[in-house]
Formats: sequence, structure tokens, C-alpha cells
Amino acid sequence: MTAKTDLRIKKSKYAIQQAFWKLLLAEDFQKITIKQILLEAQVNRATFYKYYANKYELLDAVEEKLLAEFEKMTKNVPESILGVNLDQTALNGYYQQLAQYIYHNGSKFSALLAANGDPAFINKLIATDQKIWYQKNLIEHLTVAEHYAAVAAIGMATSLISEWVKSSFAESPQEFVQIMQKIISPFLTGQTIFKK
Repeated sequence: MTAKTDLRIKKSKYAIQQAFWKLLLAEDFQKITIKQILLEAQVNRATFYKYYANKYELLDAVEEKLLAEFEKMTKNVPESILGVNLDQTALNGYYQQLAQYIYHNGSKFSALLAANGDPAFINKLIATDQKIWYQKNLIEHLTVAEHYAAVAAIGMATSLISEWVKSSFAESPQEFVQIMQKIISPFLTGQTIFKK
């Protein structure tokens, strides 16, 4: 009985989240109503409120899921890509994974970063990046105060990502990777912020 209930919960949440994404890709977040979500997901009001208190909680849930996958991908980055002995091959592989993930989920990133999306999303993306820095213990290898170094490195990366998304992916993922290599890699060579 539990497996059947779990499957029903997963299906209901999936339907609600997919309906929400469909609506968010079509119109402003502020204009989306619970009634629209219910109609699109084909669930009743009680089912919606069983999982989400309101549309803001639903927004948080879909963003958290998107960023959890982003974080999962970045956790696979070897620590050797940073610092004095920069592993350019590993760093390029990471850039490619990152660009492909964002490009593959481009419509979602576009909807969230748009003026009518979620103004807090960029801060959530930055917070996810900062979490990775701390989990990888990269902070302890810095030559400058951590808050400045983290803000600079993470700010560059998230600003580039945001600009690429807002330009409707004017460059291909491969072209974007080259841009990241030219701008971010020199900063991470160890000559600027990492101890030898």
C-alpha cells in the first residue's frame, strides 16, 4: 500500500510542477493563479494544498529541484581544477557540463531570470555556487579574504550565465564554454586568489 501511495504522491507533485512550468513559460509569475495550475495539472484544490501552501512555495520547490541538479553536477568537479596546479582539461569538462545543463534547461532558466520571473533566483544560484565552494574546501586555499574572493569568482560565473540566458542563448554551449574559459580560467590559475 505504501508503494502505491508514494507513486500517487510523486505523480501528483510531478503533474503540479509540470503544469506550473508550462504556465510560467507562457506568462508572468505574478499573473499565474492556483486555479490555472489546478486546471493544467488536472488535480483538485485539496491535492495542491496537501503539498504546497501557495504558489510561492511551489516556485521554491521547482527552483530547488533545478538547483539541486545543478549542485549535483558541480559536486563531480575535482578539486584539482582550481589553484596553482590548474587542471585545464577537468575545468573545460566542467564548463561543458555546466553549459549543457543550463542550455538543456534553458527555458526554465530564462523564465526564472526574466524580469517577470523570480528576482530572487539569481541569489539562489549564487548561494548554490557558494555552497559548492565551502563543500570543496576551496575557501581555505585563498590568498585574500574569502568573502571577496568568493564574491568575485562566483559573481563572474553567475553574471556570465545570467547574460547568456538573457541573450536567449545567442551563443552555442560550445561558444559559451570558450567565453568562460577566456574570462574565468585566468582568475582560477592560482596566480590571483589561490595559495601556492
